[in-house]
Amino acid sequence: MARPLFGQAPARDRAVSAFDRGVQQLLDGSPRRAVRFFEAAVDHDNDFLPARRLLGVARDLAGDPAGALSAYHEVLRRDSNYSRLLYYQVGDVYLRNGEPRTALEWFERFRALQARDRGDFGLPGEQEAGTEAFVLEHELRQRILSAQITSDSLNYVHASELERLGPEINGPLNEYFPFFTNDGTGVLFTRQSADGDEDLITGRRRRAGATFTTSRFGTFNTQQPEGMCTLVRDGETIFFTLCHEVASGGSCDLHAGVLIDGRIERIAKLPDHLNSATWDSQAAISCDGRQLLFASTRPGGVGGSDLYACRRLPDGGWSEPVNLGAGVNSPGDEEAPFLSNDGETLYFSSTGHGGLGDQDIYFSRRDPTSGRWTPAVNIGPPINGPSRELGFHLTPDGRTGYFASDRAGGAGGLDIYRFRLGASLTGREVTYVSGYVTDSLTGAPVADQAVPLASGDVFRTNYAGRFFICAPPGQGLPLTVDRAGYAPYRRTFDVPRWDNRSPYRIDLRLRRPAGPAAPPPPPPAETTVREEEVVLDMLFGFEQATPLRGELDDLDRFLGGIDLDRIAAVIVLGYTDETGGDAFNRHLSQRRADAVAELLRAAGIPADRITTEGRGETKAAADRRQNRKVSIHVRLR
Repeated sequence: MARPLFGQAPARDRAVSAFDRGVQQLLDGSPRRAVRFFEAAVDHDNDFLPARRLLGVARDLAGDPAGALSAYHEVLRRDSNYSRLLYYQVGDVYLRNGEPRTALEWFERFRALQARDRGDFGLPGEQEAGTEAFVLEHELRQRILSAQITSDSLNYVHASELERLGPEINGPLNEYFPFFTNDGTGVLFTRQSADGDEDLITGRRRRAGATFTTSRFGTFNTQQPEGMCTLVRDGETIFFTLCHEVASGGSCDLHAGVLIDGRIERIAKLPDHLNSATWDSQAAISCDGRQLLFASTRPGGVGGSDLYACRRLPDGGWSEPVNLGAGVNSPGDEEAPFLSNDGETLYFSSTGHGGLGDQDIYFSRRDPTSGRWTPAVNIGPPINGPSRELGFHLTPDGRTGYFASDRAGGAGGLDIYRFRLGASLTGREVTYVSGYVTDSLTGAPVADQAVPLASGDVFRTNYAGRFFICAPPGQGLPLTVDRAGYAPYRRTFDVPRWDNRSPYRIDLRLRRPAGPAAPPPPPPAETTVREEEVVLDMLFGFEQATPLRGELDDLDRFLGGIDLDRIAAVIVLGYTDETGGDAFNRHLSQRRADAVAELLRAAGIPADRITTEGRGETKAAADRRQNRKVSIHVRLR
């Protein structure tokens, strides 16, 4: 006699109840408890595939990849069309479990299944449509690349020319966290003594490629650890870690300072919302100093040590740190972040992504649409191997890199190695732009002055009036300065490709506006020298910033008739005709004025006596050619 169908209801009810409780445990962040409830659900109903599916998820989150794969495979054995996304999840587990070749097979199966209709995969096919689209657009390519790198290092080498630095850097102790100056003649790195104390070491050499002379970094080091340092590319601001003994057993915090003549001055601990009661260390700063990343063991993270990021606020402070998420952070430890010049590629060390050895170096890309970081990808051999690797650093060219490793054949412990990074991982080109904001007449620096960009970022000058910007080459860089007592400054600079060993220099000279007309002076005494003004117009070609042929001869004759010692001031006014737009005309007129000012300086007129202004279009003459000009007003004593 057959068993009544409704006799199965109590078992199914118990399975559903256990399933619901397992889902709640997952939502509460307790995957190990969730595992027990999903296992109970499967025991009550062996064909309950949603419970088997989430059993795999819970086991994976609980650190049991083998158990996760067992559950996933059982789902697909019972129904190969249960979920198309499940094929990707199986591959992801294999990859993180150190089985990249098998992972590749599953990723390719997932990609091949995209040719089939979503309806073939039932209700999960419809429910997972959004997740599948995200995986296809943002994750699958990176995961396949990671599997290829780790499974076939000969075909996917991201670095070459690997060599260990010499004995002036590497010794029997641990050396790590290298950071080189822009011109390659200076280096800072951390050295750990036999008793565990960390000190900051500095090295100098006459030129790139020569041998370093190293020493302890001035009076900076103490009996407590001084950890990883990072220089902003402006060569002035430095971030570093100081550790102090406290009642709880010790704490490491992030600090900042200014590097002046080889010494760190104005040391200040970063705000409390960046430094927690636990370990906070290893700051990394973006090229322009606008984004700060660091490692921390603060509560609420994904694993042991996680990576966090914050941004510079308009008032100069820092935003609240944000965890970079599970794509970058793992149940293991992530540390030693480093950003590419363009800020779009993050390099870091991790013990938790199923790497090639003890600790590997990974990279992640910033998704331009969401702003989130893509899942970590192992950078592969020859940088990574079965040993420990950490402390990734790139020089300004984005191609020469350094890291530390305790691999065989070294001088002892962790040694610092140099390599050449492949073009696919260097990021977009960036030109370091630096200059000074000054008074055009006196040359006095304009300190603490806001210099806003069209992107919305605002940079400020330092005590010497200096600013520093990381700009894409081949594009115009519009700069504006508004300061009380000066005429508004508006100019767009052409930024070239640059080697960045020193910044591309541009200066912003602020001009004081002409005051109200003064009353006529009293008749001069016979001994008073009258002030007079002479004017020359120089003509330019259509949309050109160089004078027409013959205009330079006119300038030579004009200056030849002037006693340069009598020059009190020179005002150079640039103009265009009315054919272009306002912004274009103002930019072109300024370029014309600057070109003439350069000729005047070359002729021996002091720069502090020359003021330029691009006035844009003029209709002073009926013939447009006469409006494409620069007027030179020379005031004589």
